[in-house]
Amino acid sequence: MVSLAEVAKRAGVGTGTASRALSGRGSVDEATRQRVLVAAEELRYRGNAAARALRERRSRMVGLLLPDLDNEFYTAAAEVLQSEVAAAGYQLIVAQTSTRLGDERRAWESMLRSGVDGVVHVPVDPSAPVPTELPVVQLNRRSDDGEIPAVLTNDAEGVEQLTRLVLEAGHRDIALLVGSLEYSTSRERLEGFRRAIRAAGIREVPIVDPPPGARARVVHADLSIEAGIAAFALLEGDAPTAVLALNSRLLLGVLASCQRRGLRVPEDVSIAGMGDPVWYAVWSPAITTFSPPLAEMGRRAGREILALIEHGDDRDAMTPPVRLAGELIIRDSIVSR
Repeated sequence: MVSLAEVAKRAGVGTGTASRALSGRGSVDEATRQRVLVAAEELRYRGNAAARALRERRSRMVGLLLPDLDNEFYTAAAEVLQSEVAAAGYQLIVAQTSTRLGDERRAWESMLRSGVDGVVHVPVDPSAPVPTELPVVQLNRRSDDGEIPAVLTNDAEGVEQLTRLVLEAGHRDIALLVGSLEYSTSRERLEGFRRAIRAAGIREVPIVDPPPGARARVVHADLSIEAGIAAFALLEGDAPTAVLALNSRLLLGVLASCQRRGLRVPEDVSIAGMGDPVWYAVWSPAITTFSPPLAEMGRRAGREILALIEHGDDRDAMTPPVRLAGELIIRDSIVSR
């Protein structure tokens, strides 16, 4: 899928100029317009007619691209987002992008073909270009293109608070299980963890053959139960006294591993999580966690995308990233050492 940015690059102009040339709206000299039109034809850019249609009439539909329809982290936000756009007279269309190569691109193509007026997007491939034919607001994660409006939580601050809580309980042998560094959320969560351990004088050490003493280990893993089991297995034989598993499925994998190995939670291993699915509160012991404000994030994403649809191509109407404060929820899964 050819992006407007690629057309602009071929024509040697900015994306705003390319957009005005293709849409026929705004001031562009004729020579520049022709260069852009030629570049669009050479690249077989499909957004020309579709972009005009999207700008000149509305379908009253908003798209939502999610990596996982079963993940409570996203469905909680999606439920409120749907209510928000429905109240404004829009229908929400949801597509799953998964993590398979090409699925996100195909989901984008489907959204563009359906004629949605805007899209709320949870990026799967942060380096992939985001279509510029219509308004986009990103949710929870950000693409490498930092110019796209986004609704985020304070991940770094939240994980720093969570780590400090573990340190204040006397733990000096800690492991962090977190997603791939390609995701903005993983990078921010790791930043918060490192801030807390540095302030406490705890050194980060390798996973394999770590030196004894006060230490912190970081394991990057896919966001699945199986990956949580595999990640905890890397620590087998030299288990930490506390594990921060920053995804509910990773945490389930850790709990499964502890049960299989006969490790008691929290007596042998204290555990903390991220998010707050219902089972965190009813599990025994109930799980201490940092919980992003998922409902409010969905509500704000809905308001942001509706505002962008209303303002059309007015880039000045786009707000800076919205960051919402989460909540540290202290339960029973951490004990003092």
